[in-house]
Amino acid sequence: MEKYAYVIIPFQVKEDKLDEAKQIISKLITNVKEKEPGILLYQSLQLKKDPTSFIHYIVFSDDDAHLTHRSAPYVMDFVNKLYKLCPTEPFPLFLDNFESCGVMLDQLGNG
Repeated sequence: MEKYAYVIIPFQVKEDKLDEAKQIISKLITNVKEKEPGILLYQSLQLKKDPTSFIHYIVFSDDDAHLTHRSAPYVMDFVNKLYKLCPTEPFPLFLDNFESCGVMLDQLGNG
């Protein structure tokens, strides 16, 4: 089992649903922060050139933390609500770490 599990989820929301989407995202992040110690990073990034486009970048402590996240009721609620606001369904991309560096990674013992 790899030490960390990495996922990115690029997605776009309908322009007239942007504020609603941001509220849904904020609620998810609050739940993750309070209930999922196995998530080392959950970052919702918004594109500067296109504010309706986002990338969620998630680093899980391991595959079990990823499975726990995916089965959480608040994650399922997030998916049901957010996906209705997207012109196309978001598609998660699962990643393997090839090479990395940085202060944050050093603190995690991955540098």
